[in-house]
Amino acid sequence: MNAIPHDPKEVIAVVDEHDKVIGETTRRAAHERGLWHREVYVYLINPEKRVLLHKRSDTGLWDHSSSGHFPKAQTYLDAAQREFEEELGIKLNAGELEEVGFEKIQTLGISKINNHFARIFFVRKKVSLDEFKIDKKEVEEIKYFDKHELTNLLNSSEKIMTGSAKIVIKKYVLPTLQ
Repeated sequence: MNAIPHDPKEVIAVVDEHDKVIGETTRRAAHERGLWHREVYVYLINPEKRVLLHKRSDTGLWDHSSSGHFPKAQTYLDAAQREFEEELGIKLNAGELEEVGFEKIQTLGISKINNHFARIFFVRKKVSLDEFKIDKKEVEEIKYFDKHELTNLLNSSEKIMTGSAKIVIKKYVLPTLQ
């Protein structure tokens, strides 16, 4: 695992408890003070019903296909497209992203309080692993998982997946793999 790749001075939108933008702050300040902010989660599901996850470079934990924070000038959809391209090197058209959910999520870490609203998007297309150009600063590894493998990850007694990914995979991803 490497040092945290995110710029602590990255400016992100701050929202109220109803997801209305009320200002901006740094990513670090939002997490240190538990300020509500916005994130996007994108899941790539191929025709064989296998889901792409990435292993984070900073924590070594499995996470959404791509995800991220964003400033108030961006929409959730814009952020989903940008994060997918930044982390995985694949440019998506807006029409390829299907919004499937909206969550208010609170997770606690050792040095952060992550209070955020998240919009969840699915991309349903065939992309082979060799087509990705991953950002090694953020992504250590990528892999496709089937329903059985995802269930095993979720049920592991070891911490091998981010808290937000567990929430979203249980509620949105597994039901679509039926």
